[in-house]
Amino acid sequence: MINSNFGFTPLKEVWLGDCYPEYFYDHLPNEIADPFRLITQWTKEDTNKLQKFLENRGIIVRRPVFSSIDNYIDASGQLQKPPITPRDDYLVLDKILYSLHNNLKVDPWDHWLTHYKSQGCNVQSPLNLPINCLCPPALVRVGKDLYIDKDSHPHVWEHICQWMVETSQNYRINICSTTGHTDGVFCPVAPGVIASSHYKTDYNQSFPEWEIFKIPQQLTNHYPKNWWIQDINVNNNLSFSQHIQIQAKNWVGDFKETVFEVNMLVLDQKNVVAMKNYPALTEWLAKKGITVHFFDLRTRSFWDGGWHCLTLDISREDTKEDLFPLRGDNGVYWRLK
Repeated sequence: MINSNFGFTPLKEVWLGDCYPEYFYDHLPNEIADPFRLITQWTKEDTNKLQKFLENRGIIVRRPVFSSIDNYIDASGQLQKPPITPRDDYLVLDKILYSLHNNLKVDPWDHWLTHYKSQGCNVQSPLNLPINCLCPPALVRVGKDLYIDKDSHPHVWEHICQWMVETSQNYRINICSTTGHTDGVFCPVAPGVIASSHYKTDYNQSFPEWEIFKIPQQLTNHYPKNWWIQDINVNNNLSFSQHIQIQAKNWVGDFKETVFEVNMLVLDQKNVVAMKNYPALTEWLAKKGITVHFFDLRTRSFWDGGWHCLTLDISREDTKEDLFPLRGDNGVYWRLK
């Protein structure tokens, strides 16, 4: 069943991203293929640990299903980025699952999209509609309120405005400014509780009277490249580095800007999953009865994603509740602070 209106209500079903099988790199020279194989091995080991933890809590976990390598090759003959961060291209609003931006020959999530359709669920692939210009990680769902980051959509703002006007018939659309993927900037952990990075400091308009923990700006990732992997011999591999920069540039981001500590997957209002520990934040949440469960992803600097990026909540136990009833009618509102 597809149903999700918040990011912190009880999680029932979730997608967890994955990378390609190791043999997908057999056509490459060993000095390039071997690092990819090791990144694959570490990624699968660490994501499998999280999967087991979630399943032990009764949460259904779906993973992408891969077919022939030919289905993931672009026009220039290069492998496209694997579906490690489903949050980038998929979105659940209430009881609708949207598949966006997909230009692969075969979607690695198609097995599950077909499954949901067979169960009568509403799955949409609106390739020619304004919503296909939306950047899902730049959208935060809080029941009747949707928060959208304007800074992530300057080149498609005309289409986003059209989508906002259409969607505001059923929601309050709150335009905010977070300078990028919102889920790397702040995380609503429970009603009235937010974990925030230094990128956004004022929540007086967007979340008035909510308690905010702000991680200081000094907490950054200091490494010489946009991607960097601790403890393995790929960082000085010139052939691999050149391959990434020329053939797979869009596989990596600039993880030095990412605050992994707030990019959390919330399981319910008492439990969250994080990649990195910031003790002061962990203690602050513990005082509110919220437990942080830590699962490392050794390749996080390569994929540039926290557990919120690497997952997509398909089903939560909730409804489209209004947490800000005094705000009034549906519509589009500027709430930059």
